[in-house]
Amino acid sequence: MIRAVVFDFGIVLSPGEGVLEDAAAMLGVPLADYEEAYWVDRLAYDAGCSDAEYWTPLLERLGKPATPEMIQGLAALDGAAWAQLPEESRRLLRDVRATGREVAVLSNAPFNVDLAIADSDFADEADYWFISASMGMTKPNAGVYARVAEVLEVEPGDIAFLDDRTPNVEGAQRAGWVAHLWTSPEDARAWLTEVGALSPLVFAEDAEARAGS
Repeated sequence: MIRAVVFDFGIVLSPGEGVLEDAAAMLGVPLADYEEAYWVDRLAYDAGCSDAEYWTPLLERLGKPATPEMIQGLAALDGAAWAQLPEESRRLLRDVRATGREVAVLSNAPFNVDLAIADSDFADEADYWFISASMGMTKPNAGVYARVAEVLEVEPGDIAFLDDRTPNVEGAQRAGWVAHLWTSPEDARAWLTEVGALSPLVFAEDAEARAGS
């Protein structure tokens, strides 16, 4: 029986609206150039490297000065862009929690996002937040899934997991979790209902609300 539901954060619950566009505009560089530079060392940033270690080489690739002020500004902008939880996502978390199951978020994200989430108005929408930088390891490292199961105090097979990246879903499945690739909120609700983590009535009510909006 599913006793806990774990969600990825970026793209799944948070759209990260403006995360690339706003920073590219701030720096005055083409969006494509910024996007390419953004992902080069992102996994190391998610694993816990410092703001300076991540943003300095990024700025150098774009031919921009890596001043402390610029690094601080980009880190703050990046954290704020990711630390968003639309009403649709809040409703999904609340509906799962209303079934009596614990809800957790497991995200590959740096410290700046972790801090922004902690200061947000939605930090209490989940029972647990597992952020990779604070854990010192990223998905799909097997240790990530073991740590989450240990903290939740549930058997791996009692955890339902949703993530938008196939390697992370496969990593969860290897750990014994019941995992599904995120494609949309509607698909997520249907799958959670199928595995018994969400009431069919709640799913039907949500679909009806969407139709009427």
